[in-house]
Amino acid sequence: MDSRLNKGDKQILSLIALYRILTVSQLAALTQRSRQVVRRRLRYLSDEGFIINRMRGFGRSSGRPEEIIFLAEKAASILKDEGLFAESIPLIAPKNIDAIAVDHDLLINWFYIHLIQVDNSIPDLTIKPWSPGFLMNNKGSHVSFDPRIRIESDDDFIECIPDGIFTIWHKGLEKGLLFFLEVDMDTEPVASVDRNSKDIRQKILNYQTIFRNGHYKRFEEIFGLKFNGFRLLFLTNSPARSASLSHLVKEMPPSDFIWLANQEKMFSEGLAAEIWVRGGKIESPPQSIIGPNLAIQAPVLDSIK
Repeated sequence: MDSRLNKGDKQILSLIALYRILTVSQLAALTQRSRQVVRRRLRYLSDEGFIINRMRGFGRSSGRPEEIIFLAEKAASILKDEGLFAESIPLIAPKNIDAIAVDHDLLINWFYIHLIQVDNSIPDLTIKPWSPGFLMNNKGSHVSFDPRIRIESDDDFIECIPDGIFTIWHKGLEKGLLFFLEVDMDTEPVASVDRNSKDIRQKILNYQTIFRNGHYKRFEEIFGLKFNGFRLLFLTNSPARSASLSHLVKEMPPSDFIWLANQEKMFSEGLAAEIWVRGGKIESPPQSIIGPNLAIQAPVLDSIK
């Protein structure tokens, strides 16, 4: 790797390669450094042509500008030579930056940053997350796999591509859970009149089929665990959208495997807090995806309070 890059620079570039798009705040949370230190190193990496910077009005507050960072080809080549960047993961070309769903991708990243915090703070848990195109293990190495879930028959074809896939293993109980993540930015209809295959209703029907037919079990070999079902998490961009989807989910049983929360709750209380509505039953107390006892041990990320 380039001798001008220090250990911190290499970490930053590897993280950008892993997540594909990051903000200064996200890098600060991932590296446990201050934003000031991160910005200083990013200026150097940008001047040397290792990264691409753009300004974007994404943030927890509407309209707040924030710098987003992409990996440049120069850095990708170095990381690939070192075996730190999977060949199968395409770079985001500068000409395509404005066309990607930046807000959606950044919220997925925030989810995973919170998830890593849970993993780091609770010794009884081992969490293995997937982020676009590869599985991240606890040693930081990557294993490529196809995240698509397909069901084919003579007259039908279903394909789901979750925004995220991860497992939580409880060491004491020797029990593992499989999770699929759907980050919802209120861009898809809830239930269209013409039964649009792109609406949320159809997406839920697809996951119900996958749950019923056991097609999720192909991930047993990937994660090295046995699963008796899975949990589908909907993380929405607003409380109103979460309430709307909860109403739909409640009207589409069986749906206890579907849990819903919004980003405001995740940022303020933490991913592992009791913020999740199970089965769309908003009249019932919210739950934690890791259980009430362990949830007490999971702090909120200081860097994004």
